[in-house]
Amino acid sequence: MRAARIRLAIAAVVFFGWLGWLGYLAANKTRPVVVSHSQIMAANRFVVAEVTLDPATGALDKTVQVVEDLRPIGPPLAGAIEVRNLDQAEIAGGDSRFRDRGKYLLPLSPDPSGRPNAFELTRPPGRAYHPPGNERRSEPGRPWAYVWDNVEVRRQFDALVPR
Repeated sequence: MRAARIRLAIAAVVFFGWLGWLGYLAANKTRPVVVSHSQIMAANRFVVAEVTLDPATGALDKTVQVVEDLRPIGPPLAGAIEVRNLDQAEIAGGDSRFRDRGKYLLPLSPDPSGRPNAFELTRPPGRAYHPPGNERRSEPGRPWAYVWDNVEVRRQFDALVPR
């Protein structure tokens, strides 16, 4: 009888230790950074850009400064470019909003208007679905921007877009 109690006590300690470990992981590791594979595959250009906020209003400035053009196609981008839908972006790898003077990985596509030095953040391709009573349609997702200081973002980007 005594051996059964000892085994029960050991099992209880292991069980509650496991629950504690799972609780720790749930509290501290719940926001993994995942670079969208479909967005990266759909993008034409990849730049690391410095995003600024208007000091008076805190509004996002759609003109960004290119710090580095990653994997350039043709002449590399440099200087200021306009990113038309930057205000619609979700941020992965950091805060939920852009930081002033923060460096971000921006997967870009040419602006549909064809203006030079104008781009838009590439949206991940949509998933087809069947709304009740409607034909099959597909809507693209919201565009993502990635905090470039995050080591995991750099690792995933290098794996998705090799040199």
